Amino acid sequence: MFSIGEFASIGRVSIRMLRHYDEIGLLTPAHVDPFTGYRWYQGAQFAVLGEILTYKDLGFRLDEVAQIVQGNCRGSALLAMLAARRLELSQQLDLDAARLRRLDARLRLLEGEPAMSTFTPTLKPLPKLHLAQASAVAPGFGPENIGPVIGPLFEQLRRDLSAAGIALGPNPVATYEALEQGDLEGARANAAYPINSGTALPAGSQAGFSIVDLPAVELAATAVHHGSPSAIGETWAALHAWIDSNGYQLAGICREVYMVSVPEAEENWVTELQQPVVPG
Repeated sequence: MFSIGEFASIGRVSIRMLRHYDEIGLLTPAHVDPFTGYRWYQGAQFAVLGEILTYKDLGFRLDEVAQIVQGNCRGSALLAMLAARRLELSQQLDLDAARLRRLDARLRLLEGEPAMSTFTPTLKPLPKLHLAQASAVAPGFGPENIGPVIGPLFEQLRRDLSAAGIALGPNPVATYEALEQGDLEGARANAAYPINSGTALPAGSQAGFSIVDLPAVELAATAVHHGSPSAIGETWAALHAWIDSNGYQLAGICREVYMVSVPEAEENWVTELQQPVVPG
């Protein structure tokens, strides 16, 4: 038997952590002295502790670790849990890589280098659009918050439009609006497809989308982003810097128009960024 201090030292964890594991039923001592309350552990429990630390290091929550080490998650269920965690880590790597590229672009901008060699902003008016639009709430702005919301929203909108017999036009449009949620910050993501100008919903329709008009804009600064939406923040940052340095001011909610998107692979996507502006 090992005292809690010995067990902690050999297992390379803190005594406080072992007490916490005991309190939540994750790793209970083999024996607790009824008079002193002192905890004692068996040598076989080092294997359990090692398993706990392994899965904790992989980023699993303690309740998930408990399911694994207590044998409630085995075989295909454990494989599915590991695969899901691997996907989470892979997506986080992509987001971090995109964030690193944006940081590098900002450094180049501050050092006086061009933001990107192929960046060619254009000033032009934007036409009025008649749209079928679906909306959902995201926890905030940024690809890590918007990405998991806008993709499924477009997929559901396509299914709903097909079920309603509404022909959708090319070049879907996304817009985003700040949203107050009590003390929390959020964003409303709007996914939309152009539709024929005379299209309207039947009275009393329960469709999961609405028919809206996106008004015309007299002047917008636009730029084209090539590739995955996860890196679109770099192009937006460059466009905003260009707007500021050329004496314009932001004058409305931005738009993202997908010139090439599904079913193409994301690295082949082409997105036009549209930011309404006025002269400064």
